[in-house]
Amino acid sequence: MEFRLTPEEERLRQVVEEFVRDELIPLEPDFANGPDIFEGSRWKSRVKKSQDTEIRRYIAIMEALEKKIRGEKTSAFGLSEPASGADPSMLQTTATPDGDDFIINGTKMFPTFADVADFVQLFARLPGTKGREGVTCFLIDTGTSGYQVARSIATIAGTEPCELVFENCRVHKSQVLGEIGNGWALNQAWLGARRFQVGIRAHGKAERVLHVVRDLVRHEPKDAEQFAGRVGYFLGEIEALRTLTYLGAWKADQKMDVRSEAANVKLFATELLHRVTDFALEVGGQSALRKNHALARTFRHARATRIVEGPSEIQRHIIQRELFRDGAAILELQ
Repeated sequence: MEFRLTPEEERLRQVVEEFVRDELIPLEPDFANGPDIFEGSRWKSRVKKSQDTEIRRYIAIMEALEKKIRGEKTSAFGLSEPASGADPSMLQTTATPDGDDFIINGTKMFPTFADVADFVQLFARLPGTKGREGVTCFLIDTGTSGYQVARSIATIAGTEPCELVFENCRVHKSQVLGEIGNGWALNQAWLGARRFQVGIRAHGKAERVLHVVRDLVRHEPKDAEQFAGRVGYFLGEIEALRTLTYLGAWKADQKMDVRSEAANVKLFATELLHRVTDFALEVGGQSALRKNHALARTFRHARATRIVEGPSEIQRHIIQRELFRDGAAILELQ
């Protein structure tokens, strides 16, 4: 099992590290008192129309950044629904065949950026199917007749996902991604990859938070001594998360089933980030409780990461299901 990066992968890692260090971190002071709406990687369409001088300044910064990371097209992920929540097998949005077209009807909840994306990856089921059967993925351009952003939903993390309503939305069969009725497999593959991504982002955020803690206590010997033990404990957990992630990535490269590994990474990483940020708030004291303080903002994001891409309880369910699928003998004492 080889965890060392290839020369090409190492070059990519260095490019990303340099971009974060040279382009993103220096902007932190600019966004310290920025409106919550700019905490996401994109902004709301209504904000882009604002003529407020301060908001225009933030928009200029974000647009300059986008020109440096690529992203000619942006997408939203339309899976969750009012009735299905964390269980996508219960989705009720339908795709009714009509000649060379499909007629989409239904509602999607919490797709982030759905009001500013270029298209949505929409999951719907064929009429008369249930569970995992008949689920199909469509690529639907925003602005298509029958595609409506019903409302934006403000969250504690500053992002504003949407409620999407599809009412007799007609799409051509060429807009099916993959095969008709094979959407469930696509969804599972994407969720696994996205859970790894959430875990990787949580890893980076946890490291960044500990850097903030270091800066808070480095000139206070008593505080440094008081918190050193817990910092060391978290650093050990962060390294454990790195190894767990590399293991899952290696298995994915070997074309192995990594649903359990993705759940492990997502669960461990987001729970760890939450605990690290909670600890940092303790170190920061009363000043860190201000809404616009970097640690308070990170805490709100950390709590949200335990929900997105499947809440922690869903990840625990996936892990235990895999455990008993392999047999409870693994729990027996040797």
